[in-house]
Amino acid sequence: MERNIMLDYFRIILCLLVITVHTQFLFSSESLSGWLISNGIARIGVPCFFVISGYYLHPKLSDNKALKRYLSHIFIVYIVWSFIYLPTYYNTVEARSLVTFAIMGYYHLWFLPALLLGTLMLAGIKKFIKNNNLILLSGIIFYITGYILENSGLPYRSFCNGIFFGFPFIVSGYYIREKDFTNIAKAPYLYALLPVSLIALLTESYQGYKTNIYHNLFLSLYILCPVLIICIQKGAKYTVEKYDISKLAAGIYLVHILVAGQIIPIAETNNIYRLPFIMIVSVLLAIFIVLINKRIKILL
Repeated sequence: MERNIMLDYFRIILCLLVITVHTQFLFSSESLSGWLISNGIARIGVPCFFVISGYYLHPKLSDNKALKRYLSHIFIVYIVWSFIYLPTYYNTVEARSLVTFAIMGYYHLWFLPALLLGTLMLAGIKKFIKNNNLILLSGIIFYITGYILENSGLPYRSFCNGIFFGFPFIVSGYYIREKDFTNIAKAPYLYALLPVSLIALLTESYQGYKTNIYHNLFLSLYILCPVLIICIQKGAKYTVEKYDISKLAAGIYLVHILVAGQIIPIAETNNIYRLPFIMIVSVLLAIFIVLINKRIKILL
């Protein structure tokens, strides 16, 4: 099957950005540059993953068997990794937290149930709403609602989930493919939007720095991430890959918390020195996981 090599390698970059988010503080806790990296630029990682998922989900939505296989596989991978991580947290949390983790995911694993729920929401909405512009509008409304919930001081699981985070970005990826924006979007407009939306992201991040409040949902991300994916798609060449690089990216994402928590534990500050080693070990373990997954396809 032909794949977009640039997009697959971009997933590796996104994984490294996610690791950057999870190894704070990069410098001292007062460092503005460290904040703008970890709580600004690096925050594009997960939204871009959702956009890419929505883009590749598009053809599956018209094929019930393919959609069921896709959802079943994500569910199996989620269950397997939940058990892998179980020893790292079951002795340190209350019973009710274990229930929350089971439903919404431990730490970074929340992405998988969010992907499941967001996909199911899109598939369900498409049965009742045939106008794709209205479907996109629904994603925007859910995202703005999540943004309001986050800024109301609610627990992050209230908005960092498949409803208010996953679904909106999955919809945007689906919409990009449905409307063929890769071909019809004009490059000059896209390249103009990139720096503007990036500056907007850094501005929002700076507001968080001033109030010392972490944010996951930035309004600018809903423009920056889809535009970034379209730009990468426009400049990409499709070819048949012998190795699926996207599997390596998934492995890095799934294993990096194990590395940062158990193998190279992060410190309270100045993790910039640990970051390269956490990345390297995560990549090496991911390669090993990819090899295992070739025989038992339940890890990735």
